[in-house]
Amino acid sequence: MFWSRPVVSDDLRGWILECFDWFDEVFEPPEHPILPTRAFFSAPGGTGEETAKAVLEDVKRHLAFDYPVEIVPLDVIPAEHRHSYQALDTVAGTHQIIDGVSLIRYDPEKVNRPVEFISLIAHELMHARLAGLEHEVPGGYEAHELATDLGCIIAGFGVFQLQGADDVGWSGYMTQPSRAFALAVFLSRRGLGPDTVAQHLSPRCNRLLRRAFKDV
Repeated sequence: MFWSRPVVSDDLRGWILECFDWFDEVFEPPEHPILPTRAFFSAPGGTGEETAKAVLEDVKRHLAFDYPVEIVPLDVIPAEHRHSYQALDTVAGTHQIIDGVSLIRYDPEKVNRPVEFISLIAHELMHARLAGLEHEVPGGYEAHELATDLGCIIAGFGVFQLQGADDVGWSGYMTQPSRAFALAVFLSRRGLGPDTVAQHLSPRCNRLLRRAFKDV
């Protein structure tokens, strides 16, 4: 007899569930997933700095993050002149706190791909949200980057995390199966199924999500 392999290990499963409990206790848990539609985002179309700033405001609103944040493009060469556009050492975005104010820098090329860009902004803004709490999140400071990615999913941005990583061709800090499992946990805790987000995910991401639901 053969058994299907779980999407995530028991240890990782336990950490993800512990993080859900911690985030839901510290922050107001969202009632529904954030989706890439006009119902959730008011930012105008475009690829310039004004669009980037509007996306930031939309993400801040969904995270209920009321503190000031500045956003500026990274000083990088245009994508057409880069040797390898999807090189893993390419910096997509950064977060710093300067004089008490969060500063997000982003690769302006990312604005051309809304799902990926929103995922990036959510990740950098989650750094701001967790500032000063890095040692309190389950796993401590060593798990901070993983917890930042996971925190975006817990905050409702699971579709962007899962599909954004699939679109760019590499998974970042979390693996795709662990992202899918976390999204399945998010949905199941709200009595929702994979069909809730299916139209916004690629066939590959949908397969991962449906498999993950069997392990929740």
